[in-house]
Amino acid sequence: MVGSMEVNLLVVVPGILGLVWSVKEWISVANVKIDGHPDLLANQDSKAKTAAADIVAEMIKISTTIQEGAMSFLMAEYTYMAVYIVLFSIFLVFFTGVPTTIAFVVGSITSILCGW
Repeated sequence: MVGSMEVNLLVVVPGILGLVWSVKEWISVANVKIDGHPDLLANQDSKAKTAAADIVAEMIKISTTIQEGAMSFLMAEYTYMAVYIVLFSIFLVFFTGVPTTIAFVVGSITSILCGW
């Protein structure tokens, strides 16, 4: 059979690799600049140089609207999840005991954090 050290490694290593990959992806997305690619616009359209500032302003406006909508959705979703966690925890504590309820709450909170 597999020893406890191997089992621990099989549990911990994928989690660490996932966290490292998430940080790498977050950094790469955070470094994307919204500038409208003015050089590409100038090659495609002679009026684009003058309109580039307007295009970038519109891009920033749209991205801000999307970001605000996403945050509103997450806050509504997490509100529903918080109510569910509390209500189901009350149910769990009576039928399964405190350790199971604690495991449920910790799992729910880590799930919410992963979705953030």
